[in-house]
Amino acid sequence: MKARPREGGLRVPMIARGPGKIPAGLINNSPAGSIDIFPTILKAAGVDIPQDRIIDGRDIWSLLTEAQAKSPHSVLFGMQGTNLATIRSGKWKLHVRSPGGVPKLVDNWVDPRGPDGVTLIAPYEQSQPKDYPGVIGGDKAKNIMLFDLEADPAEQHDVSKKYPDVVKRIKAIYEKTLAEVPDFEQPKRFKQLRRLRGGELKYDN
Repeated sequence: MKARPREGGLRVPMIARGPGKIPAGLINNSPAGSIDIFPTILKAAGVDIPQDRIIDGRDIWSLLTEAQAKSPHSVLFGMQGTNLATIRSGKWKLHVRSPGGVPKLVDNWVDPRGPDGVTLIAPYEQSQPKDYPGVIGGDKAKNIMLFDLEADPAEQHDVSKKYPDVVKRIKAIYEKTLAEVPDFEQPKRFKQLRRLRGGELKYDN
């Protein structure tokens, strides 16, 4: 249930351990992204970041070692499939594309890809849509929605009409970046189930 670009799907904690390097118990709430792991590991290993290509990530070592360190990003982007969908700037998050609503809360849904633990790596006791873990409600989903993540982390109240200047500023950054995003090939849809033969799913203790 994390296929949507809302905070419930994008926001996850990062836990890092480095005895003698990363202070135990330190908490830093500045936003970062998985794109930052690569340059951060290079920095920790004393390896220079490649200069022959564009690296979107940033070194976030300071976020791991200082509670008050700030994010090296002025903005963070979010994808929805192959599409650039969101942009976060400080406390503001702009959904340029509709984030979608709450799925139908049924209790008899079966994933057509066959989540049997072998074909699709998913637990046999896969959760049902009725077990939707997010907040239900809020303003109706549409293109161009602005949320104040400090006041409204569940993205319930669209404030795009209240802050048109913020929308204009952030959308301009989005448009500039969108022009640099390559055209991704759309993933091919299976016409029928494809099952892997053999193998057994085991849970390690």
